[in-house]
Amino acid sequence: MSRYLKILLLLLPLQLSSVTARADGSDFSLPFDFPVLFSGNFAELRSNHFHGGVDFKTQGVVGKPVHAVADGYVSRVTVTPGGYGNAMYVTHYNGYTTVHGHLEKFMPAIERLVRERQYKDETFAVDISFGQDEFPVRRGDVISLSGNTGYSFGPHLHFEVRETESNELVNPLFFYKNHVRDTKAPKAYEVALYPRPGKGSVNKGTKRCIRKINGTTIGDTLRAWGDIGFGVKAYDYMDNTSNNYGVYRTELLVDDSLLFSSTMDRVAFSENRLINAWVDYEAYYNRGEWYMRSHLLDNNPLRLLSVDENRGWLRVDEERLYRVEYILADIHGNISRYKFYVKGERCDIQQINSRAAQYFRWDVDNELRDLGMRLKIPKGELFEDAALRVERTEQPDALSDRYNLNGVTHPLWRGCELSIRMKKIPVEGIEKCYIKYVRGRGGYGVGGVYENGWMKTDVSSLGCYEVSIDTVAPVVRPVNEKQWARSGTLSFYMSDSETGVKSYKGYIDGHFRLFKFSSKNVRLTCNLKAEGVSRGTHSLRLVVTDRAGNETIIEKTFKY
Repeated sequence: MSRYLKILLLLLPLQLSSVTARADGSDFSLPFDFPVLFSGNFAELRSNHFHGGVDFKTQGVVGKPVHAVADGYVSRVTVTPGGYGNAMYVTHYNGYTTVHGHLEKFMPAIERLVRERQYKDETFAVDISFGQDEFPVRRGDVISLSGNTGYSFGPHLHFEVRETESNELVNPLFFYKNHVRDTKAPKAYEVALYPRPGKGSVNKGTKRCIRKINGTTIGDTLRAWGDIGFGVKAYDYMDNTSNNYGVYRTELLVDDSLLFSSTMDRVAFSENRLINAWVDYEAYYNRGEWYMRSHLLDNNPLRLLSVDENRGWLRVDEERLYRVEYILADIHGNISRYKFYVKGERCDIQQINSRAAQYFRWDVDNELRDLGMRLKIPKGELFEDAALRVERTEQPDALSDRYNLNGVTHPLWRGCELSIRMKKIPVEGIEKCYIKYVRGRGGYGVGGVYENGWMKTDVSSLGCYEVSIDTVAPVVRPVNEKQWARSGTLSFYMSDSETGVKSYKGYIDGHFRLFKFSSKNVRLTCNLKAEGVSRGTHSLRLVVTDRAGNETIIEKTFKY
């Protein structure tokens, strides 16, 4: 064991205890009374965000009692068709708030209040906050039942720990690592080498090089010159389950000097989109593969990452072998190591034309005007300098030409303003027009406001856009209608592929009745017994409206 690694293992417990005063788990008990297994861990890489908590397995079923993990009070509940589904927030007296997502039901008193609010506002989605004295809970109290609601694709409990004062997400395994068996070290599958634009070369080229890991090394020695960065595709594992997880700690050493480390301790919501600056976004966007960079792009203040004075970039300026080592560790102290070599080989490095008209710098305000398109990117929104290429496709019969910004999408931290000039105003009305993000043969609406011949909106990435029109009403069709009387549940498929569904309301015999919508299977359902509908023949009126004002109305008689 190297001297450096020994020091790391000695410091690790101190690092964990700095995040919470009671990292031994005594602050929190378990939310379940059965053995703990996880299907997801903290800060796993997800689309545009880090996974904010851990996912407790619930033995493959819904309806498991969820217990309060410490004294406190229920401070908030939310109901949404996607996301967390039914979620409960419990503020504890120890300085933390726990969030429980994808629940089947809340405690009875809160369940009644939620239903009252849904009927009062005639809406499925609700967000209700409570005072400290309204719903106090003690450690061990049953506060809800586990479920599979929202954007969940299997029964489990999504569980977050947030520091109440800052609302920052804290790794729940600080409290629960002693409750799960884990003897498996993280495993790396591939490494990537990135020549720094204008400053580096790998194998005499400017493109990323990827190599598979065989055992604990890669099969060949890569050649490089100038500044190069590294990345790794890796996952963690635990005992008694086949799931893979995010890696808690990653370190990169070159010639025994630490260039980079990542540690999944805590993350703020404002940092979530910085995941796109850390990972190889092009690889994720095109192939769904996650490579964690071990160097920082010019604009990446993500606190999970730590680098040397060269921001994790290795300067290859000698014709010799550079010894590279990755060390991966989980929160239980299981460690894996991977070693390979990079050979310094002198070569010419292709320079960047930073004077090009479409070269954008991340540290200044940028504006691009191209005939019928305007793009304003504020300072700090790009993660690195970008040489943008704007490709305009003329569309004579369309509302606008199509503009492709760089072909491969460039992510932004928060967003920027995009305006596209319209060629004509459709007879259907300007209120039905919107800016469309185009991908392949499909795409989706990103909104838009009309101003003096231009459609304007905010976008979060630089891709392919055009102005489109939505004159098509939402698709609403019955599902298993012949089974309604027997099942006691009205079911509809509901979708809108252009601007999206804005609202829906269902009425039975002229009275509002609650229909629940699930975004994961685009189903709209009404449980007739739960909504107080008696046996007999009834009339149904279902009104669904999209964001362009198009409306679908279903009126029919049904027997129950």
